[in-house]
Amino acid sequence: MSYFIPERRKRKSPLPALFLGSLCAFALYYAFTANQETVPVLPENAVRPHLVNWLEDNPDAWPAQDPIFNPVAVRRIYRRTDYRLLWFDNYSLSDTANDLLKQLTASSSGNPSSMVDYRYHLGYFDRTLRDTPQRLQMAAVLDVLLTDAFISYAQDTQLDKLTPQSPKQHPRLRRKDITPVNLTEGGFQMASARGYTADVRSYLADARSYVANDSGRQYFRGYNRSSPNTQSVDRSRYSTQSRGQVYSSGSRYGTSHSSRYSSRSYPQAYPRVMPRFRSLADEGSGLAPSHGEGMYVEENSPFGNDAQALREQLARYRDMANSGRWRPLPAGPAMTLGAKHPNVVHLRNMLALYGDYYSYSTDNSNKFDQRLHEAVLRFQARHGLKSDGIVGKQTRERLNISPTARAHIIENNIRRREQLPANLGERFVQVNIPGYTLNYVESDRIKLSMNVVVGKKIHQTPEINTRVARVVFNPTWTVPRSILVKEILPKARANPHGMENMGYRVVNGSGDYLPLTDQNLRSAASGGFLMRQKGGEQNILGRIKFEIPNVDDIYLHDTRAKSLFGLTDRDYSHGCVRLAKPRQLAEALLRDEPGDWTRYRIEQLTTGDETTEVKMTSNVKVYLTYWTAWVDGQGRMHFRPDIYGKDGLAANQFN
Repeated sequence: MSYFIPERRKRKSPLPALFLGSLCAFALYYAFTANQETVPVLPENAVRPHLVNWLEDNPDAWPAQDPIFNPVAVRRIYRRTDYRLLWFDNYSLSDTANDLLKQLTASSSGNPSSMVDYRYHLGYFDRTLRDTPQRLQMAAVLDVLLTDAFISYAQDTQLDKLTPQSPKQHPRLRRKDITPVNLTEGGFQMASARGYTADVRSYLADARSYVANDSGRQYFRGYNRSSPNTQSVDRSRYSTQSRGQVYSSGSRYGTSHSSRYSSRSYPQAYPRVMPRFRSLADEGSGLAPSHGEGMYVEENSPFGNDAQALREQLARYRDMANSGRWRPLPAGPAMTLGAKHPNVVHLRNMLALYGDYYSYSTDNSNKFDQRLHEAVLRFQARHGLKSDGIVGKQTRERLNISPTARAHIIENNIRRREQLPANLGERFVQVNIPGYTLNYVESDRIKLSMNVVVGKKIHQTPEINTRVARVVFNPTWTVPRSILVKEILPKARANPHGMENMGYRVVNGSGDYLPLTDQNLRSAASGGFLMRQKGGEQNILGRIKFEIPNVDDIYLHDTRAKSLFGLTDRDYSHGCVRLAKPRQLAEALLRDEPGDWTRYRIEQLTTGDETTEVKMTSNVKVYLTYWTAWVDGQGRMHFRPDIYGKDGLAANQFN
């Protein structure tokens, strides 16, 4: 028997195979990772032909439905950057673009008007950015509209009104490659192309603080809104000693005013600090005082506003209604310069009927051109709308008030005008409540006009015929009973120290100023004591009050809430009329009064907390009117909303 014994096989080492496998796996992982981190590079001038074609050669070839609202400014920016994409990081939106979109969305939130979304192209961005743009043409359109939206946002936040500040004062401007967008005669332009997309984010961060926080209005984008010459005034908590003076026609410096309630209880702890004033020569150089009113420069436009002109317009609107030519503007999208829509033809015909569109030939084009844009601006100005050239909700509503309703409105205003004297006087002040305006008139010429704030619907400003009796500098404010109970007392109980810092004091029967203790506040609540706010910077009446005798205790006065004058609708007061330019009105009224009433002196009297009264010797009439329709000195028909519902029309009978 034999046995077969096989040879024992030698086992090979696995190390070479493991080494080779690891090497292959590492190579594959490295290649995959490198491929993932590689970003496709967008050619530098890839979109240049599109941008040159749309912005320079053939603007009519613009492919997007949304128009470019700032074509001149957009064109200049892309010229400076050699027509490159500004908001893309290769083929994706940059972080700066995303920051801008967030800021635009936040700015439009809570606004009931769709015009903000339309001006910022938010609807287009929402539709388009759901997917990353796949075509260069789409990316170019997005880039242009983002630039246009940024310029619109800059205009809306009033970047053009800010005063440049030294780079040392603000860290945003320490680098030399900052590229702000500046307002020029032709529109916004970039100071340089270098560093643009890197620095927009810093502007947006400052913009957020500017919009969200009122205290951010002083410093924004490296600019300082405040005057460099303004000095702070440190006042005592109780600086209530009366230093009031009365100026009468007999002498420049009259006797001390003795009122029922004097203020003599608390000594002044700190001396008054008078700020340095610019001379008249300095002010003539164009530097505005810190309050922002600027110098008084006389206007010289005709006043008009007579009943006969209204009768002629009444006949015109009656003929318009009887002719059958008027038709309301059909429903459709908002329209503005560059838009194409069938409603454009109807809009053009309607504005021609109203007299805002001028043309010597028939134009049936459905394109919203420059001439139609100017006609829309004229219509908006005549109706107290924001002159932006956009036919949106509000402009459409005013367009669609029928000629029959307009004739009814004109009839009401003819009756209101006939209730006034035919000759309003050689010198007078007219406040038009629905128009939110004041005109100072001499010899039937408007010498000064300004925006005003009037009473809310629940605190309506009444129609009054009176005169200017006194001009009061640094006026005190005795709180009316209704406001005291509903508004001031709850605040005083919750924060007496803060209300005292704002100048509020309880006044006893002897005229003494008392602190806001619980006992004194109970006496004020029961009607035994009054409450008064001292004159000065914190006073709710501002620095100047114009007393006009009337049974409703209404007067014209300055205000600390300056931002309201920039609004279109300005019915926010408790009935009194707040003035945008009280110092200019004081200068116009007092220059014929005895004494040296220069602007410099008026500026002196509107500092500190000393109350000064000036009795008027000349008879300057004041008319608080409620005119929802009038004809100005240029023969233009104006309409305003019936804010108090006195015309008797349901929503002004829209179409």
